[in-house]
Amino acid sequence: MVTESGIYTMPLHEYVNDPAPQPSLNTGTAHVLLTQSPQHAWTSHPRLNKSHISDRSSRLDLGTIAHAMFLERDESRIVVIEAEDWRTKDAKTKRDEARANGLLPILAKDFDSAKLMITEARLAVAQSQFHTDFREAIPEETLIWEQDGVWHRSRPDAHTPDWKIVFDYKTTQSAHPAAFMRTAHQQAYDLQAELALQGVEHLTKQGYPTFVFIVQEIEEPYAVSFISLSPQWHDLARQKLRMARSIWKGCLRKKVWPSYTPDLAYIEPPAYASLGWDDSLTPIDAEDLV
Repeated sequence: MVTESGIYTMPLHEYVNDPAPQPSLNTGTAHVLLTQSPQHAWTSHPRLNKSHISDRSSRLDLGTIAHAMFLERDESRIVVIEAEDWRTKDAKTKRDEARANGLLPILAKDFDSAKLMITEARLAVAQSQFHTDFREAIPEETLIWEQDGVWHRSRPDAHTPDWKIVFDYKTTQSAHPAAFMRTAHQQAYDLQAELALQGVEHLTKQGYPTFVFIVQEIEEPYAVSFISLSPQWHDLARQKLRMARSIWKGCLRKKVWPSYTPDLAYIEPPAYASLGWDDSLTPIDAEDLV
C-alpha cells in the first residue's frame, strides 16, 4: 500500500486494486460518476465494494497483446494457442489456464496479425516527429497523488524521461481523427488525458506536458495516426474532472452513494432526431390508404 504521493513502478494488478492511502479517483470511476451514478461508482470500485471482481481477464484481445508488445517490448507473457478459434474445449482450457496464471493467450493466426501491427506501429513512430521521444520513453509508471482532499491515480502508457510528452497507445477500428473523436468522447479518453496531465503537473511541478494518442487500427493496413486534444477539449475535460472530484469527495465524506433520482424524468428528443423529419413528410389522407 502506498503511503504518500509519488511516481511508482508497480504491477498492473496492484494499480487496478488501488494502492492509494484512501479509495482513489481514476478515469473509470470519474466516467461512471458522470455518466451513471455514485452507486455505480461504488459498486465498481475495488476498495469500496469488497465483493467486486474485475473482468479485465475476460477482455484480453488483440489490442491487449499489441499493447504489451509495442510498449513493453515483452513477449514473455504471451502464450500462442494453436487452434482455429476458441470454440473447442481444448482451446478454451488452454486459454483459461493461461489467464489464471497471469499470461496473455492468443490464437496463432491472431499473433501473426499482432506482429504485423507492431511492425507498422514502429514504422509509423519512426517516421513521425516523436521518433526520438518515443524511443526514450519510459512505460507504465503509476501516478498517485492527493489533490483538493481527494486521492487520485493514473497510469500513462509511456512518457519521456522529462515528462514533457505523455503517450497513450489505443487500438481501434478506425484511426481517422474524426472517428477517434467520437470514440474518445464515448470512452472518456478526454478524462484519461486530463487526469494524467494533472497528475504530472502535481507531482513534477513543471506544468502540463503534451498528451499524444498513438492510435492504430486492428485490421490491415494497421494504419496509425497521432492525435492530441485541442485546448478547448482539455478545458471541457478539466470541468468534467472537477465535477467528478466534487461528487467523489462528497460521497466519501458522507458515506452515501445515491443512484438515479426517484423523481419522474422527462426527456427531450436529441437534435438529430427531428433533423429533416418535418420536411420529409407530406400530409396523408386516411382515405388514400383504403
